[in-house]
Amino acid sequence: MGDRTLIHTLPFSRAGELSTLVENRRAFTLDSLELNIYETYRVSQHVPLCFDDLVMINMIQGKKIMHLENVKAFDYLPGQMMVLPASVAMHIDFPEATLDQPTQCTALTIHKEKIAAVLDYLNEFYPKEHVNQWGLDPDFFHLYNSTELADLVNKLFQIIISENPLKDVLADLTFKELTIRLLQSQSLIALKIGKSPNKVLLHVQEFIQKHITEKISIGLLERTAHMSKASLTRMFNRELGLSPMEYVIQQRIEKAKKMLLLTRNVKESCYGAGFNDVNYFVRLFKSRVGMTPGAFVLAR
Repeated sequence: MGDRTLIHTLPFSRAGELSTLVENRRAFTLDSLELNIYETYRVSQHVPLCFDDLVMINMIQGKKIMHLENVKAFDYLPGQMMVLPASVAMHIDFPEATLDQPTQCTALTIHKEKIAAVLDYLNEFYPKEHVNQWGLDPDFFHLYNSTELADLVNKLFQIIISENPLKDVLADLTFKELTIRLLQSQSLIALKIGKSPNKVLLHVQEFIQKHITEKISIGLLERTAHMSKASLTRMFNRELGLSPMEYVIQQRIEKAKKMLLLTRNVKESCYGAGFNDVNYFVRLFKSRVGMTPGAFVLAR
């Protein structure tokens, strides 16, 4: 996980402000949002937590082991996000927390009316094509931050903890953008595992994967989708947050990652993922992944 997908550490509590060493909580409350900052300073197990509203949880520093009902326990690390509906019971282990290296995690609670207002707006003015309405998908509650998600979360948190007299307005605007990016991230996950309700996107993805080593143009994708360039581009931008050709590049980068792990050969992975220039591939890989292909191999 690259540094660009991490949430910035927030100011820690001073010693005199601590009321507990396990999940010490500070809250910053706006009209329809509340930012809770939790810090833990000693190893602990099975700590309960539950929220009355929809909650967006970001791990900032340290490690947790999350226990949710009907979900296998998993490590929760920086660079990851969870979005859970109201009243979901959690139990949390802190296997590494110390006074010198505490964990820090945030929980942004969101009133249901606020998220409903954003979804209603999208469904009225920017409806999806060929599929159901916009809505958070509970099946994809656990995400890895994209650079866009991390940037927006960092921006929102800085607004909320600031003294800016207009922070309610600024937070509202940033939250709307964050919600759109979150919905698009869930759409990308659904598409990746073949569970997107959009059959056109599934068909285009299958075509790209089948022809990944060949030249793929926007005209070829138009004909594959049986859509005009404008309609195809609008669908990709609206539902996934990126253009059709940017999606092709993303798929090639993912293919290159897999090949690098198998072959440990940069040149072979470059051509096997559909790139035809090694220098371009190295520059592009570094800009998207945060490290060169060679460094990626060494890090694994």
